[in-house]
Amino acid sequence: MRFHRRGLYIFAASLIGLGSVAFAQNSTVLIPGPLRSFLRMAGVSQKAAPEDILPLFARSVFIRGYSGGRPSEYLMLLDRYVAQARELQALAGPAGALKVTSCTDAVPLLQILGYRIRNGCGKTTLLMTADPDRAFLTIDSGFPLPQLEEALQNGQTFTMPYTYSQVPGLLHESDWFSISTSRRRGISSLIDAIVDDPSVARLYWAMSKLDPETRNVLLHQPGLRRLAPVAAVLDFYGGELDVHENRVIVPGGPASDNAWKDIVGASPQSPGDFILHLLAKDRGWTAAYFDSLSRASREQQAHLTEPTRLKQLYEAFRPYDQDPPATRGVFRRAPDILVLFSRANWAPDGTPHIPGDIDTWKRILADAPRNRAISEWAKHAKGWNRPDQVLQGMVGISRTDMESGPLQIFFQANAIDRARGNATPLDPQTVRLMASHFSQYANWFPLFAEFPELDNNSIQQFINTAQAVSGISNETLRGNALGSFQAVVGIWQVLARQDEIQPTMLNASWLHMLEPFNKVQNDTELFDHARESLGQLAMAAAGKPNCTQDEWIDLLGGPRQSSREARAMQQEMAGRIHSVMADQRLVSLDTLFAFSDGLSALSQGTTTPDKLLPMAEQLREFEMPRAILTTMERIEWAPRGYSIRHAQLQARTDMTKLLKSQPNKQQLENARGTLAAFLRDTLVGLNYAYYEPPGAQMLHHNPVFVRAHDFTGMTVSSPERAWMIAELFGTGSPASGGAYLAGSLADLPFALAKSEQDFIVPENVQALIWRELVPELLVSASMPRWWEITAPEMHAAALYQKAGEDLIDLARKNPEVRSRVHSILEDRLTVGQMMTVDDAWNSKTPAPPKIAPADAFYLASVYRTRFPQEPAWSPAGQELETLSKEHPEESRPDRIARDFGVPHPVMDSSYGRDLLAIKPFPFFGGFSSRLFGESWDSNNFYWARLADELGYQPVMLHRLVPELTRRMTAKIFASHIEDWAALDRAMRETGEDFRHSIAAQKAAQAVASSAQ
Repeated sequence: MRFHRRGLYIFAASLIGLGSVAFAQNSTVLIPGPLRSFLRMAGVSQKAAPEDILPLFARSVFIRGYSGGRPSEYLMLLDRYVAQARELQALAGPAGALKVTSCTDAVPLLQILGYRIRNGCGKTTLLMTADPDRAFLTIDSGFPLPQLEEALQNGQTFTMPYTYSQVPGLLHESDWFSISTSRRRGISSLIDAIVDDPSVARLYWAMSKLDPETRNVLLHQPGLRRLAPVAAVLDFYGGELDVHENRVIVPGGPASDNAWKDIVGASPQSPGDFILHLLAKDRGWTAAYFDSLSRASREQQAHLTEPTRLKQLYEAFRPYDQDPPATRGVFRRAPDILVLFSRANWAPDGTPHIPGDIDTWKRILADAPRNRAISEWAKHAKGWNRPDQVLQGMVGISRTDMESGPLQIFFQANAIDRARGNATPLDPQTVRLMASHFSQYANWFPLFAEFPELDNNSIQQFINTAQAVSGISNETLRGNALGSFQAVVGIWQVLARQDEIQPTMLNASWLHMLEPFNKVQNDTELFDHARESLGQLAMAAAGKPNCTQDEWIDLLGGPRQSSREARAMQQEMAGRIHSVMADQRLVSLDTLFAFSDGLSALSQGTTTPDKLLPMAEQLREFEMPRAILTTMERIEWAPRGYSIRHAQLQARTDMTKLLKSQPNKQQLENARGTLAAFLRDTLVGLNYAYYEPPGAQMLHHNPVFVRAHDFTGMTVSSPERAWMIAELFGTGSPASGGAYLAGSLADLPFALAKSEQDFIVPENVQALIWRELVPELLVSASMPRWWEITAPEMHAAALYQKAGEDLIDLARKNPEVRSRVHSILEDRLTVGQMMTVDDAWNSKTPAPPKIAPADAFYLASVYRTRFPQEPAWSPAGQELETLSKEHPEESRPDRIARDFGVPHPVMDSSYGRDLLAIKPFPFFGGFSSRLFGESWDSNNFYWARLADELGYQPVMLHRLVPELTRRMTAKIFASHIEDWAALDRAMRETGEDFRHSIAAQKAAQAVASSAQ
């Protein structure tokens, strides 16, 4: 164990003569001018901690400072600003202040600022640009030029403190000068060394992420100069490097030392040599392998690092001679091996769990789209006869980035088997069927991991039905069929999540829902079969074949509630759905079904046209927004392939004209078929409305947003999008007719969140808010429902967090507890995050370390499980013990994790919510960027604790969670792409603001009551 090791290392280092340790070596670096101005020009958050400023500055330099090997505009402006700040510093003199008493005094200052005086001194004095380059820096850095001008006009003295800003520096400045390859003369500070040499900047950033003991070992051996060539590898894959007691902590522990020595070519007991070899070997891929294993849980490491398996897996992972280095590109590589090592399944005998059987994976690899890695492993697969060989094959192809390949199929099949348990795993036939259609339905298969009650036949029938719908030749009919089918599946998913379909009925209701869509040949059949499918859902959820639209919305709003507060909240949730349906001008199900029945009755002569006219008029209530461009202008300027034909056809539909024309039976039958497009949009609209993101704008202000959904992908020339997660198109072009989604309804909460995220306005200037993260935050607020949460369960969630924080505080004083806490948190926290906890434990200040709410919950729950005989360690722990005895079911950690966790469709291939024992994933580019967002899972735990402490009923989470999440998103002020602390800070600031607002409301009510 590595508890309190930093304090021990300080003492040990002084004894063995290693010199001063890193935090003793830290120097004070002087930055010319105000710190706020420097941070503005460097692109560093104003909320960055002092010790983080130079590392973040270094990161900005090597990421944004060069383009094609040449200095970028960012770097040139930054360099000029530093030079200007030094001139101002010299002008300020020993007094450390810029002082202007008259126009004459102002001339030297204005020359540096790039301005001159116009109109002489007095009331009419104006400052004009004399040097545009300097003037730009003056304004961009936030120099108070208006105040200077006002002082000159009024004959007042202008004074501005202008001294060096002091920030902590890593190691000694001279250490960095010695490795700089810059040819520029006059390097006088660490700032210059970082600005002038990107390799220094990157190494500085990489070293800042290491814990002090590791950093000091590397400083002495191999030294900064030998580390500089592998700085990129250290940056991407060195975050989990950890040296303790003069040996590298390797995945698998000391038992794996010899295996790692064979792989790396140096012993972990010679840390400097081992790390240098690790970083340099196989162009960084060895370090990527080491890092991925280090991020796996201890349980996974125990399996993966068995000596023979560890070396075999690395041989499978090793790159070919022609493969690019692991550092090519802006983001780190091979996200799939990290997922594979984190979520591998294991059989009871310790071998890898292989979904289906080994022969299945031989065929999957043989049939997979070819690239070099897959071709090679398809040859190897012919001789497979052991599960470990299949795992080696998956590791071998993990270096190739693919959205839909054999490895992704392996993830999905494993996720389904993991959810089902060992009793009813996927059979080989189902795995092969899924694999053969994976490129189409990859985004739909996580549904079967969320609902393991759906058996192999249900998966097969879904694929068969989807194939039948996709095979419809008429494009318009196919689009309507795709939308209707996916919308009904989406409604089933909602009802199943809300337990409005009994678990024992899930499989049967699924099959009954699918069956009608297998026989669609025309628009009329589509309308009838979609209605029949919806009726099957009504039977499963409401016990009757027909429900009105209000009844459907009530079902979606939530299951039947008993308490007054819950019934009121259910009405509120239903009201939100009604609001979206009204703003989208969607025709109600009641009108569509009644009008269809009326047309059938009219064809049989049992009713008259005049009785149907009022309903026909309702179909005409929708009108297209008035066009701002002519037809020819739209043709010229609209995005290529864009069409709003679906919505236009509805706007042109005139049933009143038909009814007045004495139609024949065929015309009436065709008219019923026309209603299929309207039914599609209403069903799709119910899905959109249910998943309305916090602060949604397009759902309420773009009345064709639902109707414009392109299910066939033809408007963007991408027919393959029909079953993929929808993407937003048509933004930024007034000729496009408005933004719209193209794709399927799979993972609709995420698609809508991506569409709406830009309407949340940041509270901070220059705030970094991740486009890759915000949708995941919004999904965690819009997808969950809280009907089954009881007051004891919400209180237990709060107590687990308090008890976890108390454990952290106790660990400061108790070495044995600290060791236990360390061993638990190492499965959830990165080395960098553990370093922060260590710092707080070793600090002289009494404040306990802060960990994220989900980590606190995880710590307390695992601690109680591992040490059941341990007495309660705090009042919160004692209360939790009592609550667990009184409400054992509602206090179960797995239930709380499921109810307050988040979905992990990429990380865990499931739309179900959970809290995973996984460290935060680093940022990857492309589709895998979602792994980063799915790593943040603390929000709902924190909101639940907040609601519990403020006395709210659990049903109020339906109102609190979306609103608090929206406010939190606006408060995010990050400094870099993996700034987890910024999320925690924004979340807690939102919580404190909410506490204060509630306190203010109560105070105002008390004053009002006393006044009465």
